[in-house]
Amino acid sequence: MEIPESQSIPEKQPPKKQRRIIRWLIRSLLLFLAMIGTYLLIILIGLLPANSDFEESSEGIEIFITSNGVHADVVMPIKTHIIDWRDTMVASSFPQNTDWATHVAVGWGDKGFYVETPTWADLKVSTAFRALFTPSPCCLHVVMQNQPQVGENVRAVRISEAQYQKMVETIQACFLQEKESHVHISGSSYGRYDTFFEAHGNYHCLNTCNSWVGWVMRESGIKTPRLTPLPKSVFLYLPATE
Repeated sequence: MEIPESQSIPEKQPPKKQRRIIRWLIRSLLLFLAMIGTYLLIILIGLLPANSDFEESSEGIEIFITSNGVHADVVMPIKTHIIDWRDTMVASSFPQNTDWATHVAVGWGDKGFYVETPTWADLKVSTAFRALFTPSPCCLHVVMQNQPQVGENVRAVRISEAQYQKMVETIQACFLQEKESHVHISGSSYGRYDTFFEAHGNYHCLNTCNSWVGWVMRESGIKTPRLTPLPKSVFLYLPATE
C-alpha cells in the first residue's frame, strides 16, 4: 500500500547543535580562505617596484643580498671610509676571533624564531605561530665572514657612497642601544663567528626578516619590491647571476 504524499515520512534532520557546528566550520573555512586570498593579493600588489630609476654605480661600494630560504641578510664590507663595523661591535661578542673576516652579514627577525631556527629543518610549528601571530621581541643576527660568491642564494649590487651611507644609518638605527653600545644577547650564536643583538621592531606575517632586508634596500635607493615578506622576494629586481 502506497503512503499518500501528504503523509510521507519526513527526512530526519541533524540535531540543532550539530547544525550549528557545521555552520561554524563552514564560516571558519571561508574566513580562512578569505584571509589567505587577501594575504596573497597584498603580496602580489607589493611586488610593484620602489626606486624604479635605480641604476648600479660604476664606482661605489659593492654589497650583497643573501637568502637561504629561511633568513635573508645584507652583506657589506667590514671596513670602508664610511664605517668600520668592528668599531660598533665588541670583538668579545663573537665566540671566536674574527680578524680574518672581510665582510659582515646582518639580518633582522623575531627573536625566538631567529635564535631557534637557523634552517627549515629546525622549524617548530609553535615557534612559527608565535612569530607570525603574537607580539614578540626582535633581534639582529650578525655574521663575520669573507666575501660571498654570487650564485643561486647570493646577489651582488654596487651602490653609490651616498646610498651606502644611508644603508649604514638605516641598519645602525635598528640596534637597541644601551650606554651608546649595541645590546648583545650573550650565549647566542649558530657557530663560531656569529652572534645576536637586541633590536627594535615588531615581527609579523607582513614584516618578516625578508621584509626587513627589502626595507633596508628601499631606504638605500635600490630597486626593490614594495613588500618582500616571502623568501627570495628581495632578489626580484637585482641583477641575475651569470
